[in-house]
Amino acid sequence: MRVLMVGSAPEERGGMGTVTTLLLRHGAKVASMRMVVTHREGPAAMRLKLWLSGTLRVISALPRTDVVHAHVSERGSVIRKSVIVLLAKLFRVPVVLHCHGAEFVDWYRGLPGPARRAIAWAFRQADVLAVLGSSWRTTYLQLLGVRPERVVAFGNPIELPSPTDKPDGVKVVFLGRFGARKGSADVLNAVAGLPVSLVMAGDGEVAETRALAARLGVDADIRDWLTPAERDELLASAHVFVLPSRDEGLPMALLESMGHGLVPVVSPVGSIGEVVKDGENGLLVQPGDVAGIAAAVKSLLDDALRERLAKAARSTVEPFGIEPYMDQMVRTWRSVSG
Repeated sequence: MRVLMVGSAPEERGGMGTVTTLLLRHGAKVASMRMVVTHREGPAAMRLKLWLSGTLRVISALPRTDVVHAHVSERGSVIRKSVIVLLAKLFRVPVVLHCHGAEFVDWYRGLPGPARRAIAWAFRQADVLAVLGSSWRTTYLQLLGVRPERVVAFGNPIELPSPTDKPDGVKVVFLGRFGARKGSADVLNAVAGLPVSLVMAGDGEVAETRALAARLGVDADIRDWLTPAERDELLASAHVFVLPSRDEGLPMALLESMGHGLVPVVSPVGSIGEVVKDGENGLLVQPGDVAGIAAAVKSLLDDALRERLAKAARSTVEPFGIEPYMDQMVRTWRSVSG
């Protein structure tokens, strides 16, 4: 089976790049995989040139393709992938449109009516919409009018690490883009005064976050974006993962941290509430509720509670391992390619 993957460069920061990398690596064991990059971060002229050249490469590859697997988020990504969907249909090649956009709904609803109708029509041309959970499946069905049998909930895949012993103390970790959407300032305010160590890593408002930590007197280790090896080393030594986001799809950082046996303290947005159950395998807090975040983290100073939730968190994400995920994906590719 010949699969043409289309989207942002796999090395781009964020969950979509991580999923693309995993699909390419593990998909190569069961299919002939080819990647065409149509976007990467950079100056506008470079991005336009890459989109045009990438689209031409897609056109060239379509006659030798059984399935197109296109990754889409929001804004310009929707426009680029709508073009890919229509080109694939012109060549009678089935399309799996893999939807990652945490901000897609708000962006889509803010568009003029004609633009919304055009985008909904383009999405309905895809043979399958792969979404990040059952709540997102409901959202896409209601928002775009896609036929129910064409929307499949996939979650996100992870490579499960081997369990490791944790050091003494309580280390709290935040991974993601610094800023209001992920609630990074709320994390700093919540842990101020608590007897925990805090490591925050990501991109976005890094300097602003360091300045806030200094004003609050929080002794936080605030780092730039980590490599996968650095991320795994950090998670292996940590105990609690905090991400009080205002909107999300299904964060890769959440699944990866649970795989390393961290207790998630997260907000029930996007598909997070389908994975994390309050008091069972993590703790749920509301976005912006600094006092609630602080209380949740403080409760995890109790070793017995923390260890029970950590064990349950690891068990919860075992079905998200890349092997069962790829089995489901291959079945989907085959179902549309005949």
